[in-house]
Amino acid sequence: MTRVRLLCRTTAALATATVVPGCQLGSHTTAVERSTTTTTVVRHPTPGPTKTIVRNYQTLQAGQTGELFSRSQHAGLDINVGQPAVSHDRLSTTHGYPPQHGSFVTFKLTIRNIGKVPVLISRLDFYVDTQGASHTTTDDGNSPVSGSESQLDSTQLSRGEHLTNYLTFDVAHTSGTFFYAPHHDKSLAWRF
Repeated sequence: MTRVRLLCRTTAALATATVVPGCQLGSHTTAVERSTTTTTVVRHPTPGPTKTIVRNYQTLQAGQTGELFSRSQHAGLDINVGQPAVSHDRLSTTHGYPPQHGSFVTFKLTIRNIGKVPVLISRLDFYVDTQGASHTTTDDGNSPVSGSESQLDSTQLSRGEHLTNYLTFDVAHTSGTFFYAPHHDKSLAWRF
């Protein structure tokens, strides 16, 4: 009996298999030679298109009045946001719940329409950002059940009209930024 040595080259990449004639281990076994074909794919990342959005809004201190005017829409507002009153308990002695996140901050708002057309004001146009929590609205936490005597609701201000009302937010930290952002577009901000 004759020993036949199987000669094969092994590589990491197996691209094709070729039959090696005349190399037999028995009557029906054929040795297979592996040939190597290495394909290198080089990918050069290309940056996609970029879009730069510049949002420009005035940032004030709580207690200051901000003015907003749209010449194309003939709309204008003066908005004063007072320093927040802070409470760690419900806002009524007879009803309501304590804050879920630690504190209620209540802002007094005075809004005046200084434009030529009516303007719709909604409480959800306002929100606060505090440490660890962004975009906190008057619907978050226990704000809706705080026991507050008065809360701003959706209202339309005609030319020359003004209103004074309050917004309460349930927050963990009592400092941050108060935003007026109608249609999710930051227009004015107040630090508190």
